[in-house]
Amino acid sequence: MVMWVPDFVISRMIWSLSMARRDESWLSLTPEPERLLPPARAVLRTGAASPSAGVIAAERVLAERLVLRARRSGWDAWLRETEALAAEAEGGDGPTAEASALVRDVVANHDALALGLPGRERFKTGGR
Repeated sequence: MVMWVPDFVISRMIWSLSMARRDESWLSLTPEPERLLPPARAVLRTGAASPSAGVIAAERVLAERLVLRARRSGWDAWLRETEALAAEAEGGDGPTAEASALVRDVVANHDALALGLPGRERFKTGGR
């Protein structure tokens, strides 16, 4: 079953065109974190291969809120928390191992893309 998930990064970038004061270039990095990490976080939090729809929805709402309303520091804190959940699950097997590997790959890709941001934005990866 394929679920359609709206692209919140693009929505936020369109909305933010009128907000010239803040640098929101980080929103153009990649849509994969807000698409792939909420279900992975749900698996890591519950340990279940198929977490409830409510748990996944709560994680999606959190990701959407961060993209639409937060600053880069809030986004990075969410990524660090996600990495911490994955680190706690390391050495496990089954769905948590798969979710942990996905988190590592997505966050590593995000951080690599962040190196291409202009100015000091490229260095704001929270020490990852």
